[in-house]
Amino acid sequence: MKNIFKIFIASLFFLSACEEEIPTGLNLLPERSIFDTTYITNILPAPQQTNVLIEDFTGVKCANCPRAQLTAKNIVAANPKRVFVMGIHPGKGLLNTFVSPFKTPGDDHDSKYDFRTDEGADIITFLGSSNGLPIGSINRTKFSGESAILIDDTKWNGYTIGLLNNNSIVNIDTFSNKGVYFVDANKIRMNVKLSYTSSTNDSQYISIAIIENGLVDFQKSGSVTIEDYDHEHVLRRMVTPSTGSQLRASIIAGRVFETTYDYELTPTETWNKKNLKVLVFVHNGTNGNNKFVIQQVKEYEIH
Repeated sequence: MKNIFKIFIASLFFLSACEEEIPTGLNLLPERSIFDTTYITNILPAPQQTNVLIEDFTGVKCANCPRAQLTAKNIVAANPKRVFVMGIHPGKGLLNTFVSPFKTPGDDHDSKYDFRTDEGADIITFLGSSNGLPIGSINRTKFSGESAILIDDTKWNGYTIGLLNNNSIVNIDTFSNKGVYFVDANKIRMNVKLSYTSSTNDSQYISIAIIENGLVDFQKSGSVTIEDYDHEHVLRRMVTPSTGSQLRASIIAGRVFETTYDYELTPTETWNKKNLKVLVFVHNGTNGNNKFVIQQVKEYEIH
């Protein structure tokens, strides 16, 4: 009888040792997260090549911003499915001279859209802030010889090319056949799988953003104002907090996170659903020499 009892206890211990780990506080907005789990696997996937995110801080009244947007567009065209752009119009009154919509009494210039977001203000603030636009970051990396993460658009191409031959420490995939899709008319479901192929001591965060293309509106360009300018990759909303959601588990080779987010469009978010995309990126935390660095980024169509 004692032996049977010992076998029973040992079995319970074995089963409990194989259970998945439930990450405490993985997502800081639980109302948008409907599933989280993490576990360790001994079967390591081949590491993905590092993709690049250009965060283009821009504004509709910024005369030189179309130049920077063209630079980013050319980099994307030269590196399809490897380089992605997020056009960020800061809110909260930051850089208002450059980002506020055209609303001039008695003038024909009257913007249809207000692209400013509070999240955009948060992002530019914690990346280092700026007194002017255009400015941007390349995988939130502070490159050797640079004094800041935010750099002039004339440097974007060179630094982007330098990152593309690297391998990422984390693979981003979806763990559902549909991946990213509309559950119903107004709810976007995002299934994300993060697989670490290398270990790191840097804290890790996931950020998810909804962007929109094909927004035709006014834009200052040099000394003229273009009435039908095509605004692309515009940040509409961060699904996660602006600074991301921390992955709260030891980051070693074989560590896997699976998470599902839902985002419900509000009545005021009358976006063109056919033009929406989702950006998923994994990045370091806010401390240390490598703070903020983006480890990997993927862009998804919404089905």
